[in-house]
Amino acid sequence: MAFNLRFRFSPMKDGLVKVLGPLETEIMQILWKEGASTVKKVHRKLAQQRDIAYTTVMTTMSRLADKGMLQRERDGLAYVYTPVISEDEFVNMIVQQVIDGLLDDYSDAAISYMVDHLAKNNPTELRRLQQEISRRLNGTK
Repeated sequence: MAFNLRFRFSPMKDGLVKVLGPLETEIMQILWKEGASTVKKVHRKLAQQRDIAYTTVMTTMSRLADKGMLQRERDGLAYVYTPVISEDEFVNMIVQQVIDGLLDDYSDAAISYMVDHLAKNNPTELRRLQQEISRRLNGTK
């Protein structure tokens, strides 16, 4: 599946809030768990945690649909929203966009930092990467 969704990246934030707003993240996590839902059901879940207006949830879910994250289909008077992309697919897409952007613009610095980071924080992963690089250079999979 190829997606061409564009998001703003805020590296100082945590988790998916780096690319989605806090409310968008909460809504997507509900929908990834539930599979499909209405604004009413999502609002009910969010309202258990905090005071939030129904219209705020409705607007945010509509914007997520406009961004291509959710598909909506009318069911009677309500819309049923379904994620267009799984959480894993979304995370992979965002990682690819961020790393592609860094490598396109700052290849030497990005690669150097990644190697340094792995050497300090995860030497096992650095060795795995070294083996993967060797395999690819030798033309084997």
